[in-house]
Amino acid sequence: MKKILVVDDEPEIIELVESRLSVNNYQVISAMDGNEGIKKAEKESPDLILMDVMMPKMSGGDALRILKANEKTKDIPVVFLTGVKSNKEPTGEEDKGINVGGQYYPAVGKPFESEKLLLAIEKNLS
Repeated sequence: MKKILVVDDEPEIIELVESRLSVNNYQVISAMDGNEGIKKAEKESPDLILMDVMMPKMSGGDALRILKANEKTKDIPVVFLTGVKSNKEPTGEEDKGINVGGQYYPAVGKPFESEKLLLAIEKNLS
């Protein structure tokens, strides 16, 4: 069973994602902010991280930079789950995902469609 870390400051988003992923045979762990997400990623070694962008204490982008600089967590794939990205069909640059430090990371817009979320997870786990 693949383990997914969900990092989001909205408990109802974590609950919704957890219920969607659990029925699809994923083990879910969660964190409420970037700092907690980094600690859980180091401790739990998830197969993938779903990360909100805008959170108190530490943004998803800042947390991602720290995760990618850490030998233990640098290879964990990250998919942003965010209200920053629109759900309309992307064009051009937007299609690449979210740019952090010159590298693009895939993103799923909130509110999300379960199918799009699962597809993004499966694509980034393989």
